[in-house]
Amino acid sequence: MKKVLIVVVLIFFLLFVGLASFVVSLYIDTDKDFQTLMSGSFLPVPTTVYDASGKKIAIFGAQRRQVVDFDQISNNMKKAILAAEDARFYKHGPISFRAIGRALFKDIIHGRIVQGGSTITQQLVKNLYLTPSKTIYRKLQEAVLAYKIANYLTKNEILTLYLNTVYFGNGAYGIESASEIYFNKHAKDLTIVESAMLAGLVQAPSAYNPYYYPELAVKRTIYVLNNMLENHFITKQQYLEAVNSKIVLAHQSEMMRYGYSPEAAYFIEYVRLWLLNKYGEDIVNKGGLKVYTTLDMNMQRDAYNALRSNILRLSGGKYNGLESALISINPKNGYVKALIGGFDYQISQYNRAIQAKRQPGSVFKPIVYLTALEQGWSPTDTIADEPIEFRTGDKIWKPENYSRTFHGQVTLEYALAHSVNVATINLLSKVGVENVISNARKLGITEHIPHNLTIALGSFSTTLAQITRAYCAFGNMGYLPKLIFISKITDKDGNVIYEDKPELKSVFPQDIGYVLVKMMQDVIKEGTGVAAQALGRPVAGKTGTTNQSRDNWFIGFTPQLVTGVWVGYDDYRSCGPTAVGATLALPIWLNFMQNALAGKPVEDWTPPQNLPAWAQALYLNQDVTNTTNSTNATIQTPVNATNSTY
Repeated sequence: MKKVLIVVVLIFFLLFVGLASFVVSLYIDTDKDFQTLMSGSFLPVPTTVYDASGKKIAIFGAQRRQVVDFDQISNNMKKAILAAEDARFYKHGPISFRAIGRALFKDIIHGRIVQGGSTITQQLVKNLYLTPSKTIYRKLQEAVLAYKIANYLTKNEILTLYLNTVYFGNGAYGIESASEIYFNKHAKDLTIVESAMLAGLVQAPSAYNPYYYPELAVKRTIYVLNNMLENHFITKQQYLEAVNSKIVLAHQSEMMRYGYSPEAAYFIEYVRLWLLNKYGEDIVNKGGLKVYTTLDMNMQRDAYNALRSNILRLSGGKYNGLESALISINPKNGYVKALIGGFDYQISQYNRAIQAKRQPGSVFKPIVYLTALEQGWSPTDTIADEPIEFRTGDKIWKPENYSRTFHGQVTLEYALAHSVNVATINLLSKVGVENVISNARKLGITEHIPHNLTIALGSFSTTLAQITRAYCAFGNMGYLPKLIFISKITDKDGNVIYEDKPELKSVFPQDIGYVLVKMMQDVIKEGTGVAAQALGRPVAGKTGTTNQSRDNWFIGFTPQLVTGVWVGYDDYRSCGPTAVGATLALPIWLNFMQNALAGKPVEDWTPPQNLPAWAQALYLNQDVTNTTNSTNATIQTPVNATNSTY
């Protein structure tokens, strides 16, 4: 008897210890910080990217969510979600035993689970803290957490938190995101029928997806409306109006479907990688950053259409691997207004505007002529365009012009306008390779440049972004901007955590810049870029083509916009025996610029103060009797320019 008693006591002791351990474990597992719930700081919020006008162009993060307050949600939506999920929410506690009993009865009648008994409070804690597993321990955790959270939050706060966390399908987490994706409106503006449809999605977002299963979505919406009427959330008249009204869904744009605007995919990916490098993956995908970029989405769309249509034209109507890149910059502040890194981002994510290092060919020549102007040469000075050879050891280099002909003595302005190779090489030999390389560095070209005369023909490699930025200094008559892709970033609370402001650096005198612009305008007036005259406004630029037409360029600019275009194959094959920058790249440039500048004021370059006498006589036809012949004219610095380096 004594032994039996000991065994019984031991069993009860073990049961007590086990139960105590279970209770302690349950308490520990449900020990959460509920006090910060309403701030929403714990919710993963994606990063949102905007263009220069404030239009959303990308979302980074798995959960697209915008947290809103109770007053920012339509009463229609509040009633609809209650009707669909928990009609007696405001009458029962965190757990509804009536609902559990009703659900159990229906499940038994149907022989399967047809209705859940969880309250909105229980669903909330499940969404916030628990796994989807259906174990007894998990259900006990849910019950304990529901009671705990009910002690910290009011019913309105629980409902608000629930509507901010629940998933509505199509990437929409929370009611504000769902309202935008499905109806392109704010949650506070939802109608009765719209609210009913969204509330109906919560049970099975994929099954009731209105874009793919509209009939099922309508049936589910009517079910919710019936519940709203039955629970006196709406009147009979409101019910009839809602049932007979048509649900008009927002167009399911590619922005909503993929999380970014395809036309701006290369620009967006550049921004995303920059953000990841600066802030890390967790902050970018969950930190709720708002990123304001310099992109002009209208210009970006113009660039996208111009590049694709012309590449297809050049490829005979079907994409054959021919690639292109475009970058357009406001030279006055360095804002990147449009960027295309390739024909199709889905085919290749390689950003040829930023990453590809290609030989610039003749688009490098203006830097040679800039150096000559700095050394006192005039556009009307002459240089020899005659057969010449250079010997390096056993190797002999005999440069030729594209036309395979020579012109004798030519002026500098003619040589640049008509892209005369041999004359430019001769000029480089006189002004000095090291001086030209120095100017290239001042203009922001950081790639390796060989110390020989072949650089006159752009024999090294650089990126489209770098060489186009250099042209911004030409368009600014001496002031080089830094490139800006992102103007400002705020955190989820609206605090500015990053800001990039325009910065211009003086790299050569304005009077020399004005003369160089005039020489580059001759490229358009009479030289290799005459097709750009169709723009119908003052424009300057330069064509470029490398050996075997592997790289084909045109970089052209007006006072308000500098745009560079490259065309070629990734494997460096020839683009064809007759391909040149003027026939491949320039048409893309022209198509883009005609649309990008449509309706914009026509601007011209204003001569700087104290322009040298010879330049005034050459370009302004003024009486220069009392002016000096100095090329060191006083330069007027733009208001927003600095001489700092970066």
